[in-house]
Amino acid sequence: MSCTGFDGTLVIGTAGATATSAASFTVVQDSRDCNVSINGDKADVSDRSSPFKTYVIAGVDIEISGTLSSAEHATLATIRTAALNRTTILVGLIDGDLASGNEGVVFDAHVFSNDIAQPLSGGQTISVSFAPAANGTNLPDWVTLTA
Repeated sequence: MSCTGFDGTLVIGTAGATATSAASFTVVQDSRDCNVSINGDKADVSDRSSPFKTYVIAGVDIEISGTLSSAEHATLATIRTAALNRTTILVGLIDGDLASGNEGVVFDAHVFSNDIAQPLSGGQTISVSFAPAANGTNLPDWVTLTA
């Protein structure tokens, strides 16, 4: 499953905060091309008597990624610090703006990429990706935000 939207909002917060509360998050300004990917790992459970291979889902891989177009805001500094210090943050990709009633995927995450591109011409871009933290309080979930 992959969800990409025109009106999505990339949000971050403090790991362990209430993942259903809009107040737990801050909007990551200048984010674009955000994506959440959810993929199941397939494990073969067939044996010699099976006429066809059969499978089960061994694990689910989930990742939020996006591109930022500016390096001059506090949320990017929080993301960069979490990447450098290998700490966790709360992250989400919300369908619409950060408001009560909107939905999205949220979880405590590690920052797995924080790539900064500074071309000779054009604007600076920062590519980020987040995946669930093994020690996170908030496991990946699709939530509806409350006030």
